[in-house]
Amino acid sequence: MAHMMRKMKKRLLSLSVVILIVGCQTTDTSIFNHVEKLCNNDNGKLWGLNLYSPVLGVDSLRNIVSNVWDAPQVFPADMPVANSTTELDGKRWTMVLWPIPGDERAQSILLIHEMFHYRQPELGLVPDRNPNNAHLSNRDARTLLKLEWNALKTAVKSKGDRKKSALVDALGFRTWRWRLYPDAVADECALEILEGLPEYTGRRIAFPSDKAYIRDFSYFDYLYESDNLTRSFAYLSGPLYGMVLDQSGYPWKKEMKGDSDLGSVVMRIYGIELPEDLEDAVEKAKVKYGFDAIDEVEEYFQLKKEERDEEIRKMFAPGNVIVLESPKLSIQFPPNGMIQLEDGSMIIYDGEAYSDWGYVKGHPLKVTGDWRHVELPLSDTLSVRGDTVITSGWTMIRKK
Repeated sequence: MAHMMRKMKKRLLSLSVVILIVGCQTTDTSIFNHVEKLCNNDNGKLWGLNLYSPVLGVDSLRNIVSNVWDAPQVFPADMPVANSTTELDGKRWTMVLWPIPGDERAQSILLIHEMFHYRQPELGLVPDRNPNNAHLSNRDARTLLKLEWNALKTAVKSKGDRKKSALVDALGFRTWRWRLYPDAVADECALEILEGLPEYTGRRIAFPSDKAYIRDFSYFDYLYESDNLTRSFAYLSGPLYGMVLDQSGYPWKKEMKGDSDLGSVVMRIYGIELPEDLEDAVEKAKVKYGFDAIDEVEEYFQLKKEERDEEIRKMFAPGNVIVLESPKLSIQFPPNGMIQLEDGSMIIYDGEAYSDWGYVKGHPLKVTGDWRHVELPLSDTLSVRGDTVITSGWTMIRKK
């Protein structure tokens, strides 16, 4: 009897392991069918081609779920996993982290956003630079950006003279910011093309009406409190400018290029002329768009930023870092998980870096402006287990 009980327990244990493994894999692929219908309904109306593309959904165990029947089943351990475009087995794929979070609408937006990235080269909408936008860590630049957003929100909800007046204000805030930071113009435009247009496209196809699209701008309220806008600002700017341009009725997408400026296109289509004394106009207009509340948030942010910058300086001071030469570097990080520094380098939180030596994950990591070196801060704890180096902040797995 005892022997039979031990045997039964062993079988139950084996069964529980199987259930656990299967439970980690999400097999529901109905979102692919839904997004395919959305893309077929659009069928090139937005950009002249159907955006639906082959997808790899990669879970935490690197198992693959796909909309292609003969897709690989497991994603390689030495390749980064992120919402992006990748190449595997000689093919290009749209890749997403699986399972996709949120409800059906949120999942659709994300999938179509990433499918747009897959098509961006065909559409000629790939900027020729890796945008920096470190200036959006400065109080005045952040304030003017938020004022621009609020004026654009007024514009998309308005008609006639009121719409045009709001657009004058929005473009005034934008232009004044660029006068303060003239070297940042190309980088802002590049990120609006690189990430803003995909987000606009995902939302435009996923939402059934203009009213629903505009109402969902409240989703981006978190950006007003964000400590880091350098990489995430375009997720709101792109959809706002896209809707303003759509409302004009002009076929603006045919003119889009990798170096286009959405603001200049709006200015031309709507016949916007900015005031001669722009500084005075900005000063008068800001009270209409929530300046006091924005300024209060930015004052607090500035204090936190100074503390953060000092911490970063100490953490990555010469002699306090391990430097890894990384000639073939790829990185992944959440949009809010990166701080862009003035020298072009990036501080990455909750990210991973892959190169010839292996990969490192954790935080913080520093990627130099030339994308050839990764810096890891020395830690109070460090242990080595075979090919794995573990610290309290980051873990490195070296290639054999």
